[in-house]
Amino acid sequence: GSGLGSSSALVVALVEAFRVALDLPLGPGDVARLAFDIERRKLGLDGGRQDQYAAAFGGVNFLEFLADDKVVVSPLRVPRAYLNEFESSLVICFTGQSRRSDTIIKEQIEGLVGLNAETLDSMHQLKADAALMRDALLRGDMRDMAAILMRSWSAKKRTASGVATDAVDRLFDLAIREGAWGGKVSGAGGGGFLMFFTDPENRYHLISTLNAAGGQASSAKVTFEGAEAWSVPR
Repeated sequence: GSGLGSSSALVVALVEAFRVALDLPLGPGDVARLAFDIERRKLGLDGGRQDQYAAAFGGVNFLEFLADDKVVVSPLRVPRAYLNEFESSLVICFTGQSRRSDTIIKEQIEGLVGLNAETLDSMHQLKADAALMRDALLRGDMRDMAAILMRSWSAKKRTASGVATDAVDRLFDLAIREGAWGGKVSGAGGGGFLMFFTDPENRYHLISTLNAAGGQASSAKVTFEGAEAWSVPR
């Protein structure tokens, strides 16, 4: 896995294709719920549900997961200037390691079910940081977003062993030395993609340095459309 939610995006795309092919009266929330049910319950693949909603809705959203499987999707009205700065500051980097996230997720679940104090405290920190990240984005404060990512990365590493690897740490430390303001692994960890914020004027240097060190770094863009399917006349 890459940590970018690609497996969930694939399931969402398949559900969306069937929705169009069968003319089913389903909205993005229904598509996300069905994809979650297929991936997590029918196939028994451990994981969360944010990836399905991100793929089904698209755009920049704040997701709240409540009791009784209720999910609230709140689109964020981020000024275009702030999104431009966000995209100009963002660098993603594939570590060269793919991993199965279920091992890490199972350990996290065991820590929560077992009321492990460190796991619980770390999860509460990650939850609080999500709201702080939303507020920082709405203010257009990329420096604060980077600081939140750094704190979240520290908390995430405490949720399970294997979140950080030698390859992850090597590229992460290099990025910080080369001017990244902050960063974090994407997804469960154990490999996959890293994301960083840096001064837009330093972005090309950071990407070039990470690529020279064996990473696969690039810029990234925000997409505002969720999963799409269409019929082709024959």
